Amino acid sequence: MRIKYRDSIVREVGERFVKAFLDVVVGLSLTGEKPVSGYSIIEHIYEVFNVLIAPSVLYPTLHSMLRRGLITKQMTSNRTGVYMLTPKGEAWLKEMVEALSNIRYSIALLTGDWEKTLKFTSIFSVLVPHNIEEETRVRHPLLTASKS
Repeated sequence: MRIKYRDSIVREVGERFVKAFLDVVVGLSLTGEKPVSGYSIIEHIYEVFNVLIAPSVLYPTLHSMLRRGLITKQMTSNRTGVYMLTPKGEAWLKEMVEALSNIRYSIALLTGDWEKTLKFTSIFSVLVPHNIEEETRVRHPLLTASKS
């Protein structure tokens, strides 16, 4: 079956986004109340972006985020663990999401098609769970645009 041109472009953009902002995508996957395993993060990324991330790509990112104090790891057995955002990680993630929202808005202004651009469903509404603080969701133009 042939992939439609638009579908291939959407997939390429998704792949580029995941590769360029893997730490942000991981952070967004960890915003729930319960700790999450690396395998569950890989599954979540695949469900949202249809992009399969290899463990050899994910785990260095997780280790980098651990070193930066953005996440914690709880060991569940000798070799496996689950990850959770720290308060520092939550603050960093909110700033990153806001910066990405501003970039999308800037693209809309540059193309002169801001009304149409803001009507598209935001990727952040898919990634950000409903339990994120309401004040944060309202502050970001993309998160509020997806509600209309």
